[in-house]
Parts: sequence; C-alpha cells; structure tokens
Amino acid sequence: MVGKVNEELNAVPENLAVRISTGPRYCSGMLVAPDLNASDEPVSTPLVLTCAHYFRTAPLNSFNIRGRGFRGKLDAVRVINGTDIAIARLRRSAPPRKLLGVGSQFFYPGMKTATYGFGGNSAEANVKPGTVLFPTPLSISRGGGTRVRPAAVQLNSPKAIKGDSGGAVLAARHKDGQLCINAVQSLILDPLGINFGLATVAPLRPHLKTLRRAADSLMAMPRS
Repeated sequence: MVGKVNEELNAVPENLAVRISTGPRYCSGMLVAPDLNASDEPVSTPLVLTCAHYFRTAPLNSFNIRGRGFRGKLDAVRVINGTDIAIARLRRSAPPRKLLGVGSQFFYPGMKTATYGFGGNSAEANVKPGTVLFPTPLSISRGGGTRVRPAAVQLNSPKAIKGDSGGAVLAARHKDGQLCINAVQSLILDPLGINFGLATVAPLRPHLKTLRRAADSLMAMPRS
C-alpha cells in the first residue's frame, strides 16, 4: 500500500501546477476548483492556491501566470491571515482539466508527501517526494516577515529550493487513499546559504473554513 501511495503521489498531472512571476521573481501554485473539491470531469477554474509571502512587494497587476497550455494575469488575491497561504484569481479561467481537492489531512511524523514546484527556474513543475518529520505550532522566517501557524517540517529529496514556495504539498487521505492538496510549501532551512533539505509547509486543515470563504469572495467579485 505504501509503495502504491508513493507512486500515485508522483504521478499527478503536471498541468495543474502554475508558475507565478513578476520580473525575475517567481513562485509556484496549483489550480483549484471554486468549491475547492476534486473534479471527476474537467473543470475550468480561475483560482490558484499558493503562498502569501510572495505578494508583499509588487502591485497585483504585475503578476504573470504560466501553466501548461495557458498564460494569464492575476486580478485579485486573498491572503489567509496568520499563516502563509493565499488564493489568487486569474483574469481568465484556465482551460478545463481534472482538479485535485483541498484536503483535511493531519500532518504526522513519517507521513509521505509530494511537493510540486518550479524551483530552479524549471520550465515544468518538479515533483519532490517528502517525509514529514514533525508538526509544530509555529514557524517563522529568518527576518520574521513570514509566520506559518501551524506548520509541519518535512525532509524533501530532491530538496525544496527557492521558487518552490507556494507549491502544492500532496498527501493521501487515510480512509480512501484519495490524493488531496494538504499544504503549501512555505520556507526552507538554509543558514549561511546551506540548504539542509528541511522545508516548512503550511497545512490547510486549520484554515479550511477561511479558505472556502476566500474562494467564494473571489468568485463573487466582478471581473476587472
């Protein structure tokens, strides 16, 4: 069963991952449905799940989106306060595709994950298998500007690197084995520029109600 789950974690269609950029800076994200549920049939959606810290230093209209088969711009973002999670809206919806749901999995030591990100300026999203080491109530970036509450620390191989921030962290549900987006990549541990392969992720479970309200708010906004 473990081998099957690990294989499925690394076989999610890459056409769900998106690269968000402004100038030379970029981060990662993943398309999600307006109701945040999985879709058995292809769905067109304007919503992207990503990290919050990327949106602090540039005007919203400067952000470009690139996914497999489409390009676009953002017209709105909702940041989830107290952690490093955000939902952004595309000006035009992405082409239809089957989407993963947002999950409510607890993070526990030994849990297997997979992070999808564009770190290293990759043209395609890379899959980075991970193992959760421990959950923690709070993680803070070196400068204190990013706070993840609660958080989980995992070991990735290959290592998570800059540019993977915002990438979807996938895990399988206990009951039925269905794959879900359960966190977003937030921080890496790299004192003195040395990447130890330890990554802090922002679990979605504690913020599901706020995420759904944010998604509903974005969908209700008039188009720019």
